[in-house]
Amino acid sequence: MLSSKQLFKLQDYLNSIDFEKTTNHVKVLDLKLYEKQGLSNTIYLLKIEIDDGFTKEFILKVYQHGDKEALKESKILNVLYKRGVPVPKVYASNIDRDVLGKPFIIMEKIRQDLIMNEYMLVDAAAESLTKIHSVALSEIRDVIETEKDYPLCDLKKTKALAFISMLTTLGKPAVFVDLFNYARDLEGVFVKSGLKLTHGDYSFDNIIYSDGKAYIIDWESADAAEPTFDVAYIFNLLDFNDKMSGRTDGKLSDAFIESYEKYGGIITDFQFYRKMAALKLLAILEAVSRPGLIAFMFKEFRRRTKSKDVKLLLESFKSYLRRILSGEN
Repeated sequence: MLSSKQLFKLQDYLNSIDFEKTTNHVKVLDLKLYEKQGLSNTIYLLKIEIDDGFTKEFILKVYQHGDKEALKESKILNVLYKRGVPVPKVYASNIDRDVLGKPFIIMEKIRQDLIMNEYMLVDAAAESLTKIHSVALSEIRDVIETEKDYPLCDLKKTKALAFISMLTTLGKPAVFVDLFNYARDLEGVFVKSGLKLTHGDYSFDNIIYSDGKAYIIDWESADAAEPTFDVAYIFNLLDFNDKMSGRTDGKLSDAFIESYEKYGGIITDFQFYRKMAALKLLAILEAVSRPGLIAFMFKEFRRRTKSKDVKLLLESFKSYLRRILSGEN
């Protein structure tokens, strides 16, 4: 938690920037850890008194590893918000470390609606994704670098993660040898790629459904990549859900593809990007779930996956991803 001194500094900072454009003194009433935490950054629920007796809640996100993360997410959210894409509004951004000792942003707290119809959520998520993919890279050039050899550059990063995991994880290095070989096989496949802004971790953990819209959060993994990667990434998650639910008709995975194309999204070389998305996620899951150096850095993930049921589900999902890579799915 933040110290009392840091809270006073935060309050002074909010008043110095004319937070919420109020003429009254801004008062910090409460700050507590938010129920939804990321794997690497710390998220707080910030309660502020803006006008006499009028209070409002915001999300305060503190970045643990660097200024670039805060700058990147703040910039992307501002660009998307101005374009009408459903994302939280950013109210303040500080990367100088002079307030809390670490960079942070303060953004709108989106109210999560009760989901009564999964297909409405899927449709809204597909619509939001098409809007994200319409963003020109020139608008975010200062925070996202464009690599000329995509998707080879991403596959090389996955190979590097597999190699490091092989050396630093305790036991079963063969798992990472297999992942390294899968990445090497995909490097030999020629595919088309039209680089656009992509989220990189497009899952329902990073979607808040509110007032019929899918608000997208957590942009640390955003990149310049082929949009089909995002589509394939969430398709794999939905297809796994379909299989676990025994759903053979009216599958959510198929509904997402239909909605994405309905809103103007274009899909190319789908099976390749489906394997690439499966490989990237599997490499991360194996690295953070097995005892070793990388897992030590992701204590939050280990905390969330302690229970027997969650471990069984995680192993089932990893097996599912392996089947995609082997061509069985």
